[in-house]
Order: sequence, then structure tokens, then C-alpha cells
Amino acid sequence: MNELAKILDEHGMVQNPETGMFEVKTEGGIPEAGVSEAELKEIIEESNIKNFREPVTGKINYTKLANFTDPVTKIVGKLKERSYNDSEITEILEKHGMGWDPETGATWIGLSSEDLGLKHLPPRYDPFSESLEQEHQLVETRGLTQKYQLMRTTNDVIYRGIDTNIKSGSCAAEEGETTDHVVTTHVGRGGHWAEAGIYKGAGGPTLWLFTYDDDEYYPGTESHWGWHGTTSATTYNDIIIQVLGSGENVDYGIWINGKWVRLQHLPYEGNGVDQANEVWTNTGIYTPDTIAAYHTEPHLYDIYGSYIWWDTYVGTEWKHNFWPPYPVKEDHWMGTHAWVYKTWVET
Repeated sequence: MNELAKILDEHGMVQNPETGMFEVKTEGGIPEAGVSEAELKEIIEESNIKNFREPVTGKINYTKLANFTDPVTKIVGKLKERSYNDSEITEILEKHGMGWDPETGATWIGLSSEDLGLKHLPPRYDPFSESLEQEHQLVETRGLTQKYQLMRTTNDVIYRGIDTNIKSGSCAAEEGETTDHVVTTHVGRGGHWAEAGIYKGAGGPTLWLFTYDDDEYYPGTESHWGWHGTTSATTYNDIIIQVLGSGENVDYGIWINGKWVRLQHLPYEGNGVDQANEVWTNTGIYTPDTIAAYHTEPHLYDIYGSYIWWDTYVGTEWKHNFWPPYPVKEDHWMGTHAWVYKTWVET
């Protein structure tokens, strides 16, 4: 058993050999909640995004999604019925690869940064800010300089989410050069956002499937990052970030390759959306990619209930870091239905 498999086993999880996703072990169910193995499988399977898509068009059915309850919240309810307190509930959930924040109601399935020993993750910036001060500030954190390319909507108040396919490419990072590298997508505005994508650090070859929330910790930890699987340089991963409620301080859900992985909160129902390739270094040297990254077939969901291709009818801009150099390159063109966004690091 390799090190990752041991960590997963300690947290009641396994890795799907076909998708790379971390999944809850269902053997034995969750006896404290009175949930059998068969019932646990059913609860988890009910959260798969395929159950909320129209069978012919593939569009998400908002009527169904409005009634979405994630599997962790369902299990929390069953544990409360059996009079377990909040502390006991969180301990039980941790044994099954799940997390819950009693104060906010945030939930997840996956591993934390602490679980994986990922201690030195890069500082993040507001992807929807125009402030150059943010770019200056990053230089002062861990001595890191950040460079990027991004593609984003110009209207930042009407989108509820995105459904996109991301292939990370080599996502290159090497000791003494690029320290951290992400190929990612964001949904948010007003300084707050939800994020999901692929991360690689200079400390190893693994391409991690991650999620991030700027102001809420991953439940039960002091990290904003969550970790949900691994992937390869040539694999496309379907990533969905979707606002679930209406008004302000709304729930959002994240699905990766169909699997629900995280529920937390955004201040607004309507947001901006972007797709990005970001790198950090503390030496001024950026590791060149050998395989380019791609974002393809993106759909946007708006506050009017429309499910639309991200194409030429959507106000869009392409942007890179203000200060030189510009190691992250990009190309974009219209595919069959939507923009194809290609990015790579070149020095």
C-alpha cells in the first residue's frame, strides 16, 4: 500500500482507479447513524450531478437542483436524530472521509491539506479584482511572484456557475523554479470566490484535484483548500461550480467528474466566472510546460435560469499579469459550441 492509499484508508476512503477520485468506503455503512452499506451507497449516488441533468440535452434541471441536499448533511441529520452532539458528529464523519462545520453548515468529501502534509501552499488573489496592489502584495508573501493568464466574463453579476472540462497539461513545477502551478476556474465577485481545478507543486509529480474557498476554511481545518483526487496531464476533468440558492449568502456546490465534493457559501447569487492558468516562483525562473493546458466546452448558468454556451455572445476578456515577464501564454478559438482556451508556460 503506497503512502496516499494509507492516508485514504486512515480516513475511511479509497481512490477510484478509473477516475482518480477519492471516494468514501461504503463497506459496513455508518452504524452510528443507522446507515447501512446499501443506504450509504444510495445517499452518495443521489448527489451525482447526472441525477440533475436532462437526459437528452444534458442541461441541469434547476427545479431538481433547488431541492439538492448533499450526502453529508443527510448523515448529519440522522446523527442528530440519535442525539449525537456536534463534536461527536464531526468525529464520526472524519472516520468516513467527510467534514461538516456546525457553525456554517459547510460540508465536504475529501482530504484536507493537513491530511496530505501540504503545508506551503501559494497565496491567492481575488481573480475578479483590477487592483495592482494585489499583485504587489503577493511578492511579499513567501517571497513569491505570481504570473497568470485568464479568460473571464465581463459581466460579473449575472452568472450562477460554470460547467467546464479542464485538462491540466504538464502543469510544470520544479525545485528552484516554479514552486506552485494551478489550472483552474473561479466563480465569485466582491472579493469572494469559489474555485476548483488542478494543482501541482515543486515537491512531487502528483497532479491534485482541488477546491478552494477564499474566506471559509475547509470544515474541521485551518486551510481553505480541499483535495479530492489525482489526475494525469492528458485527462479531461469535468468541473462544476454552481450556486444553489437565491439572494445573498447563498450555498454553492462543487462537483468533479460528476461527484459532489464540497458545499460552502458565496455572498451573491450572481457572479463573474473565469478560467485561468497561474504560476508562482521565488527565484524568477518559471518551469516551461511540455504539454499545454486546455479549458473546453464551458457552459455558464445565469440568474435567469438559462444554461448557455460560453461563446462569442458572452462578454469575455483575456487578461495576463500586469507586470512583466509574461511566462504564461494563451491561445483561444471557437470550438463546435464554445471557446477553447489553451494555456502554457514558455520561457
